[in-house]
Amino acid sequence: MSGTIKVDRVIKILIFVGVIFVVLSLMKLYIYKRFMCHSVVFERQKIGIALLVALGIGEISLFIIRDSTFTLTPYIIVSSCIVFTYCFFMAVLCVDVLRIALRFLKRILANKIPLSFLDSQQCFENSYQKVNTNTPIIAPSIESPYSSSRRIFLKMLFDLSIAALFVIFSVRSFTNALLPPPIKEVYIKVPNLRNKKTIAMITDVHIGKALGGAFLLKVVEKINALNADIVVIVGDLVDNKIGEVKADLNPLKNLQSKEGVYYVAGNHEYYHGIDDILAYLHTLNLTILHNKNIELEDLNLAGVSDLAGLRFNHLKPDLESAKKGINPHKPSILLAHQPKFVCSNDVSDFDVVLCGHTHAGQVFPLSFFVWLDQHYVYGLYELPQRKVFADSAFLPKKTQLYVSSGVGFWGPAIRFLAPSEIVCLRLE
Repeated sequence: MSGTIKVDRVIKILIFVGVIFVVLSLMKLYIYKRFMCHSVVFERQKIGIALLVALGIGEISLFIIRDSTFTLTPYIIVSSCIVFTYCFFMAVLCVDVLRIALRFLKRILANKIPLSFLDSQQCFENSYQKVNTNTPIIAPSIESPYSSSRRIFLKMLFDLSIAALFVIFSVRSFTNALLPPPIKEVYIKVPNLRNKKTIAMITDVHIGKALGGAFLLKVVEKINALNADIVVIVGDLVDNKIGEVKADLNPLKNLQSKEGVYYVAGNHEYYHGIDDILAYLHTLNLTILHNKNIELEDLNLAGVSDLAGLRFNHLKPDLESAKKGINPHKPSILLAHQPKFVCSNDVSDFDVVLCGHTHAGQVFPLSFFVWLDQHYVYGLYELPQRKVFADSAFLPKKTQLYVSSGVGFWGPAIRFLAPSEIVCLRLE
């Protein structure tokens, strides 16, 4: 069974990589056709072609060496080729949209020329035609030096705009991915909650080849500064074999909370040996809530293992086990890595469901494809109720879903229009 799963995963990875390469190739073609062929800077097109080829070689190298052992700096250098291609494409696209908008505006303004002026122009042309009926004169099309220099100036202006946007997009993409994320406060009203609670939530840290112990240490420091009642880690904490990242995970020992630190696995833990990962996380003072619940001071906290367990036929998610023995007189919170779990399971017994996995798309416009797969992308949602009660006077509880954009990243070091976050949930 495990061999079949590995083959299936390899096929999916190859399809995914193939689609990515096609998209990246189309981006380079667009950059070449819409910018380099007309640019003042790249008058010698061989320079532009060489640059695009170099980016392509770097992108291929990333997938060739992805399973090799290397440090952060080489990984960032190689993966930056994908980042630069994407940011270059977005810069050219934005300037192209601006060009189209200016042309459209020019046509609108041309249509608003006063009618009297057009009439006088028409009278002048008619008189010109009458005077010259026998010998029509065709004016030669001679371009003035002024119009030529003006066109060169506009080309330079557009080139500089693309360069500026490229730098801005690249810097923002790298900083959003590599720097510790900001704190985002989310206020959620929970019925029957006796006391206000603060929950620090992180997901999708992806400690592995790109992000390591130094990054996680800064994340832990930010969480500790919140003085949270509860800390939850909702999957994809580890993105490598546990033997490669044990030292990087040690900052988790310093996590501080009043009522404990709780964890459920994500799909990436399954990819890298979930049993070994869980065995080590047990030593870091984490309480693993796989298909179980715990009663805390003012609420119930439950968790399910990830949907990847269905594919691996190991540690499958079991919501009924997670709900077993739960205190019905206290509000209940469920941890589940993938938000689409709520589509195939009735979670109406819970007041709040906390998920991650989506990275909010990580790179625009991938959020659209994330929505197709997960049905939820990022933010706070109110879930439709499934239970029907015979007594209409008894209303089922309202279940709210929060999907976090996550802390880290997967693949190249880029987050574009999908910033990372450490979530501070204020339950009221």
